Amino acid sequence: MNLPDPEHSPLLRALLVLGYLAAAACWGRQGARTDPNSRWWLLGAFLLFLLAMNKVFDFRTQCETFIRTLAQANGWYQQRQPVQFLLAILLPLGAGLFLVLLLRTKARRFVREHPLMLPGWFLLLLYLALRQSQEWKPALHWLTLLHYHQWRLLLEMAGLALVTLAAVRAGNQPSTLDR
Repeated sequence: MNLPDPEHSPLLRALLVLGYLAAAACWGRQGARTDPNSRWWLLGAFLLFLLAMNKVFDFRTQCETFIRTLAQANGWYQQRQPVQFLLAILLPLGAGLFLVLLLRTKARRFVREHPLMLPGWFLLLLYLALRQSQEWKPALHWLTLLHYHQWRLLLEMAGLALVTLAAVRAGNQPSTLDR
């Protein structure tokens, strides 16, 4: 079963943008509440808004073009694989490790109170990391073997649904200050 590719389907891309904006609105509404977790909700709303803007403006392709032009101008285009590995593999891995450390230390209570939020963000970050890893040509071979293009839309939609559901469920619960 082949799902439509959001990169080549304007309708699907628009629906995903609306989904990200709706999720950002839910997270922003939670951030407007006065409780100790409001800063995490606002941070999540900001990140979801950035993901929506990424869908609209395709920042990855623009960054790819910029780096390719920079490599050609400075004469290291033929030796670009180490830079691709750094940007496509090491950067997302480092960001993921930083996020895990942040969640285990500063946001531990927030994560415990909203159990759907963590798997949702994990799926979104996994989608982004896999999407970014396509820039390192050896990883593209492995992604093709895994039939990544057939299920990446489900990965993104599941993550988006979980983070939205976490915010909606939190909105139905009393504030931690009300307890």
